[in-house]
Amino acid sequence: MEKVISSKEHIKLQDTTEDVQYSMYKLYYRDVYRTVYYITKNKELSQDLTNEAYLKAYDKLETLDDINKFKQWICIIAANLAKNHIRKHSKVISFYPMETLADDHMTEDIVIENMDKEEQKEKLRNSLEQLDPDAKEIITLRYYHHLTYEDVGKALSLKQGTVKSRLRRAKDKLIKIFNSEGEENEKR
Repeated sequence: MEKVISSKEHIKLQDTTEDVQYSMYKLYYRDVYRTVYYITKNKELSQDLTNEAYLKAYDKLETLDDINKFKQWICIIAANLAKNHIRKHSKVISFYPMETLADDHMTEDIVIENMDKEEQKEKLRNSLEQLDPDAKEIITLRYYHHLTYEDVGKALSLKQGTVKSRLRRAKDKLIKIFNSEGEENEKR
C-alpha cells in the first residue's frame, strides 16, 4: 500500500518538484514582487530580484521550520536581496506607497477628520518618506507585511524587546512628522 503524505511533509522531504515550485511561485509571486518593488521602484529589477528570491528560497527550503510561514520567509529573502542591491548601487532605500498603514489602528489618533482618505494616504506616504531607512524598514515589516514582533526580530537580527522599542520610536517619529505636516498645511 502506498503511503500518502501531506504537502508539508512533501516539502520537508525536499521533494521540490517543478509542480510544487510552480504552485508556490504562483501563489506568492505578487506579494514577493510588491515587496521588492516598494524598495527598488523599478519594474524590471523587481522582476529579476523576485525570481532570484525564489531560486534562493528553493535552494534553502530545508532551513524553513514551518512551511506555513513560507510567504513571510520569502518576502524577507526578497527584501534583503533588494536592500543589498540598493546598497551596492548606492541608492537610497524607499518604502512606499504604504496604503495599508493609513488603515492601521496606529494612525487613528493622527488622522485629521476633514481630510478625505486619499489625502490621508498621501500625507502618510510623505511622512513615511521622511523617516530614516531603519524606521521605514521596521514599520514596513510590521504593518505592511504583518509580521509578528518575533518574525521582525528574526528578519532584522534583533531581540523582540528591541523590535518593540524601535517600532514605538519609529511610530512616534511618524506621528510627529505627520502632525507637523498638517500644521504646515493649515498655515498656508
